[in-house]
Amino acid sequence: MKILFFVILLDLMGIGIMNPIFPFIATRMGVEPSLVTIILAVYPIASFIAAPVWGRLSDKLGRRPILMISQAGAVAAFIMLGFADNIWMLVASRFIGGICAGNIGAAYAYITDITTNENRAKGMAMIGGALSLGFIIGPMIGGLLAGGDKETANLTLVAFFCAVTNFIALMSTIFLLPESLKPEIREKLKNRPHVSRWAQFKKITERSGLFMMFLAAFAFGTGGSVFETTFPLWGAAAMDFGPRDVGLALSFAAVVMVVMQLGVMQSKWGGGLLKKFGELPVITVACIVYGAGLLTVATSSTWTQLLVAQAMLPIGLALFNPNITSLVSKQAADTERGMVMGFYASWGSLARGAGPLFSGALLQTNLHYPFYYGVVAMALTLTLIYVVRATTQPSTSATPPAPPKAG
Repeated sequence: MKILFFVILLDLMGIGIMNPIFPFIATRMGVEPSLVTIILAVYPIASFIAAPVWGRLSDKLGRRPILMISQAGAVAAFIMLGFADNIWMLVASRFIGGICAGNIGAAYAYITDITTNENRAKGMAMIGGALSLGFIIGPMIGGLLAGGDKETANLTLVAFFCAVTNFIALMSTIFLLPESLKPEIREKLKNRPHVSRWAQFKKITERSGLFMMFLAAFAFGTGGSVFETTFPLWGAAAMDFGPRDVGLALSFAAVVMVVMQLGVMQSKWGGGLLKKFGELPVITVACIVYGAGLLTVATSSTWTQLLVAQAMLPIGLALFNPNITSLVSKQAADTERGMVMGFYASWGSLARGAGPLFSGALLQTNLHYPFYYGVVAMALTLTLIYVVRATTQPSTSATPPAPPKAG
C-alpha cells in the first residue's frame, strides 16, 4: 500500500501541477474561456474512453503492466505539451494524457486486490490522500515555477517538470511495485468468456442500486468539474489572480483534503463514524458541505472568504469519494473488479468531461453561474442518494453477482 501511495502521488502530482496552469497556457494563445474549458474536457473524456479498457486489460495482464504503459504515455504527453505552440498541439497532448490517466481504474482494482470489504473504504481514503497530497505539492510547485504574472509565466518549464515527475513514477512502478493480481484470480479471468463492453455496461445498469451510485457520482462529478475548470479563470477575472495565486489557493484546499483523508478518515473516529452511520449518510453530509462551499466561493471577495470556501470543498470531497467508491466496489465479485472499477473510473471521467463542455459558457455569461450550477448538481446527487437509501440496504459483505453471459 505504501509503495502504491508513493507511485500515485508522483503520478498525480503532474496533473496537480497543470490544473491551475493550463488555462493560462491556452488564454495566452488567444483562446476564449468557453473554448479553454472545452479543451480541458478533452482530458477527462479521453480518460472516460480509456478507463474500462485499461481496467479490462489489467484483469488479463495484471495491474502493474497497465500502470507502466500508461505512465510512459503520460511522459510523452507532457513533453508534447511543453513544445505546444498552437491549439492543435494543446488538444493532442491533453488527449494522450487523458488516455493515460484512464489507468486509475487499474489503480482502484489494485486496491481491491489487497484490501478486504471491511477496510476497503479506509484503503480508498488512503489512496485518495495520495491524490490530494499530489494536488497540494503540484499546484504549489506549478505556481512557483510559473510565477505570479500571468503575462510572463514560464509555462513550458512547468510542462517539462510534469514529464519528470511521471518518469519517476514509471521507474518506481518498474522497480518497486509488486503485482497485486493473484495467480488463482488470473486463472479464473482467463477462463471467463469474452464479454463486449456494451454487455458489461448493460449488466451494471441492471443492478439498480449500483447504477444509481454511478448516476450520483456523475452528478457530483459534474458539479466539481465545473468549479475546477473555471476557478483559475474566475480567479483571474474576479480577484486578479495569476498562476501563483491560483496554485496557492488550490494547495490550501488540498492540505485540508489530506488532513481529512489521511488523518480524520484513517483515525478511529473516522472509522467509528462509518461503522455507526454507514456510507450513505456520510455521502449525504458530503453533498451538503460541498454545496455550501460552492456558495461561499460565489460570494467571496477577499482571501479570507475564499480560504473558508476552499476548506469546505475538500471536506465534502473527502467524505464523498472514498465512501461511494467503497459502495461500488462491494458490489463487484473478485473476478470482475477490474471491469466494474474501470467503468466506475470511466464514469467519473465522463462527469469531469461533461462539466467543462458548458462551464466556460456559464462563466462568460456570469462569473457566479458555474458555482450556482454546482449547488444544483449537489441537490441532484442528494436526490439520487435518497433513492438508493429507499431501495437498497447497505451490505457489509459483497455478494458475488452472476457473471454476465457472453455477448
